[in-house]
Amino acid sequence: MSPIRSFIPLALIVAASFSSVSAQRRWERLPPPRDPQFYVTRNNLEDFESRMETVLVKGRTYVATLRGQNGHARVEATEIRDLSNSSRVQGIVITVVADGGPPGEIRSLVDYEEIDALVRAFDTLAKSDDSLTRLTHFETRYRTKGDFEIMVFKQVSGGIAAAIEGGFFDRSRLLMTLDDFVKLRWMIVQAKEKLDDTK
Repeated sequence: MSPIRSFIPLALIVAASFSSVSAQRRWERLPPPRDPQFYVTRNNLEDFESRMETVLVKGRTYVATLRGQNGHARVEATEIRDLSNSSRVQGIVITVVADGGPPGEIRSLVDYEEIDALVRAFDTLAKSDDSLTRLTHFETRYRTKGDFEIMVFKQVSGGIAAAIEGGFFDRSRLLMTLDDFVKLRWMIVQAKEKLDDTK
């Protein structure tokens, strides 16, 4: 066999190996960014808000605003009715505005059926302390279907603090003391009571 004929298969093998390596560039392996057009609703409030070609009636009752360390959170009771089939859904809207986060307001929608579990999570997290783990720092957290998240953690400085987070495409975190954390729980309970009064 001539040297040229043996070189051709070797050159093909080397070229094929380089093409498979170049096909695995990092930017091609990263998942695509979230696209709002293909956003899937995660709870009933989001489902109602995303309905098209129907008349929706939205009602809200303001409950209170909590001032945190780097911004504020507003709690409202809400109800949405679809006039085409007389269906309705209730829940709460928690709006977070935090310095250093994305600009504007970040809203989280919590269905009425999720409120009791969220309040119980507040109670559990508020009791968090060093006994939870043998490691030097801890963090406890709870997240609703609509990506509203509460957390209690031990700070690097040694004290215990709390925070809430909201948002899906852009997330915003509001830092607060444990006393503020308990106040936010009270605000959510007040919002549920306002919804109960409408039934």
